[in-house]
Amino acid sequence: MRLLILFPSRLRGGAEEYSLTIASAAVRQGWDVHAAFPKTEKTVSLITDFSKSGVQYHEATVDDVETQKQKITWQFLWFLKTLILLLKVKPNFVLINLPLADLCLGSILACALLKKPTAVRFALIFPNQAFTNKRLKLYAWARARNQQWIAITECDRQIICQSFNVPETEIVQIYNGARTNLLSSHRNALEKTVEIRRQVRQELGLAETSQILLTVADLNPRKGHGDLIPIAPYLIKEFPNIRFVWAGGGQSKNLISRLQEYGIEDKVLLLGYRSDVPRLLQAADLFIFPTHSEGFPWALLEAMIYNLPIVSSNASGIPEIVKNNVHGLLCHPGDSYGFLENILWALRHPEQMQLMAQNARSRAQEFSEEKMVKKTLAALSRLSHT
Repeated sequence: MRLLILFPSRLRGGAEEYSLTIASAAVRQGWDVHAAFPKTEKTVSLITDFSKSGVQYHEATVDDVETQKQKITWQFLWFLKTLILLLKVKPNFVLINLPLADLCLGSILACALLKKPTAVRFALIFPNQAFTNKRLKLYAWARARNQQWIAITECDRQIICQSFNVPETEIVQIYNGARTNLLSSHRNALEKTVEIRRQVRQELGLAETSQILLTVADLNPRKGHGDLIPIAPYLIKEFPNIRFVWAGGGQSKNLISRLQEYGIEDKVLLLGYRSDVPRLLQAADLFIFPTHSEGFPWALLEAMIYNLPIVSSNASGIPEIVKNNVHGLLCHPGDSYGFLENILWALRHPEQMQLMAQNARSRAQEFSEEKMVKKTLAALSRLSHT
């Protein structure tokens, strides 16, 4: 079986890691896998990892767009490039992974034109996202030509159905999954955990007594980093040893300016993209996730697997994964005061938070990488019989 995975990403985040995971698993099952996405400074490492996994990479770069006219041109170029790529690669199946719901219409239409068995996965869709009637008709035509759309949470499935006027029965829901045996292989031995905590603090220039409040997310405004800045001085006043560690790519100029404004730039470490997130998770004391909107956050799931106590927003489908006061502490997106109260409670009650972390780890076993891969490849295979 030959699989082609398409996505328009110019950086490396959760949606891109999903593509790599599916591709790697398909290769292990004997599939011939190809991947097409833009080559940028921030995707070079991703290209390398795809190649190491036995996936053939195809560059698919289109210039950035600003105006509506440019957007139309962009979609047409994606249509042409996808059409050429499909004729060249001749895949049995196509997986289009959308970091945002309004991207890749050109690729969706190209696959529909050739009636290629295609799964379209929505990594993120915003509520009340509006599309023109003309565009909705194009999507409906494409879906009818051997395509299966995939939502990653029940929350997202409802939004997709409302946004595209599609019955729920036409959208498959498949949760993200991770390797749920990570803790037993990496954190089972107490001595190793202590050593990793020491090493990470040394590498980051932190004292061994520092308490690490870790956030793993792109430095995008919708991820909510800015909500933590006004409350940081209050937290630091009561707990002088805490340090905020933010791992994730993206622009940070505005955040740096605000950190300086509040006089806490030396209390927050901006690490950029990291390939060693598991080490950071093992070294941290608390996982902070203030996101405003999500699909299904990989970082949150990994924090659960690594037994790390969690304070998160309840954005999008997160309550489907984490139950408040059972697996962690949740509050509304953008509620800085709610985060202040929850983080203070977590720092004051470490034993109770550890019990929640244990519950969260048990809950995480329901979201395995194996289950995600099996359901995704099965959804593709079913298309060949329709």
